[in-house]
Amino acid sequence: MMPVLRILSVIVASAIVVGVLFPLSEPVSADAPVIEAVTVRAVRSTNSSQAILIGVAGCSAASCHGGREVVGGEYTHWATRDVAHRQAYDVLLSDASRTMATKLGIAAAHKEARCLACHSMDADPAETIHGPRFAIEFGVACESCHGAAGQWLARHTERSWKQLSDHQKSEFGFRNLRSLDVRAEACISCHVGSPRATVDHDLIAAGHPRLTFELSAYQAMMPKHWNEAAALQRQPEQELKLWMLGQIRSAKATADIAVARAEVVISASSTKGDLDLSRYVAPDLAEFDCHSCHHDLAEKSWRGRVSTNKKIGEPQWGSWSTASATWLAHESKSVFGLDQIAAESSLVQWTLLMQSSKLRGVPTGKLVNVARRASIDLAAWSQFLESNRSDEAQVRFFLKRSLAINSDNAFATTWDGHTQRYLAIVAAHQALRDLIGQTSSDQLLLTQTLTQLQELLKFPQGFATPRDYQAEQVQQLFRQLQ
Repeated sequence: MMPVLRILSVIVASAIVVGVLFPLSEPVSADAPVIEAVTVRAVRSTNSSQAILIGVAGCSAASCHGGREVVGGEYTHWATRDVAHRQAYDVLLSDASRTMATKLGIAAAHKEARCLACHSMDADPAETIHGPRFAIEFGVACESCHGAAGQWLARHTERSWKQLSDHQKSEFGFRNLRSLDVRAEACISCHVGSPRATVDHDLIAAGHPRLTFELSAYQAMMPKHWNEAAALQRQPEQELKLWMLGQIRSAKATADIAVARAEVVISASSTKGDLDLSRYVAPDLAEFDCHSCHHDLAEKSWRGRVSTNKKIGEPQWGSWSTASATWLAHESKSVFGLDQIAAESSLVQWTLLMQSSKLRGVPTGKLVNVARRASIDLAAWSQFLESNRSDEAQVRFFLKRSLAINSDNAFATTWDGHTQRYLAIVAAHQALRDLIGQTSSDQLLLTQTLTQLQELLKFPQGFATPRDYQAEQVQQLFRQLQ
């Protein structure tokens, strides 16, 4: 049975995804879709820069990954249990997607490269070659995460494959998702975004869910097609590491998107011959705390409430995507003995720059420099963190710091801040349980309070926002935990 704390974080994450609560797993069908197996062979590319997509047919044979057990049945478990990824392309054919496409002036969502980038395996013919059995209808399938298999599918069946390093395998396009950092980067490229696929304010206004992603909770929610028990045995503190890497990589992805957006403005102004157009770039409204502006105007308590350390009426930038990473960088030295002054400094500079915009423009050149510096520092930090292990004492201290009263200044007293703080506490609490192999009495008391927090943070059924959220009630419960 899934531990109680993971259920709580999963419920909150589920509410974040779709705005309503839904069962933790869909009914499992008896059989995976039957696919005619193809001969395992490498597909030669005419352009070395192009990825070569084989499709799920290259993985689904019973002698490969189409068996019944988890090990050897990875395709079967994905196809029958992981409904969200399996049906990602189907979503683009729904009435809701058609309505969104109309609002955005898009002919069809299921043919739009921006949508296909995350709702299918990459289908851009300019960047990929498709094998003879490739089918876009399988949604976010094997190669979406493990990498285009044209250059490694045959090789990975050979004994010599296991002798190759991760770097050597990556040269063939393979992603080793046992690396939590590689996994974080792969997930976040869609669930947070990338320069080629972003969910901006226009897309949200048209009906797309806001991307509020937290890696450890989402992994707990995801039906597994790998041996999770073996993964926990290798790294029992992985829940906390997933949370940390998820925050770092999410902030980095946001920085990369900011750089790309600014460079588009510079390029457009250069093409038009009007350099004045490139002086400023407006931040996207999706980067701010939605609830700073979208209040229920019938609610009396929000008026005049100081919800951040900013002026009343000034929306909070990066409340979901960067605030937690900034707090983690500040605490890294005392908790883990890892000095992250460079990452903290670049995050603070970037946040100050964006916050100063007040929804107007920021200097384009300065944004490129500051966001690019943040991206570089965050990438170095995540790679360094990947190679470091956390022991029981460090996890306990992290939990203590996330509960500390001065953490109130880092996690804003808004739904974004409170939910991120809740998820951090749950990740650390679960990691501690996995490390010591049992639940202590103080952990049971914490679980009771976290249950109350979950009820206050989750979205009401039928709503895509935390309509009943009351900051004062949540803050009071956090005080009880200290």
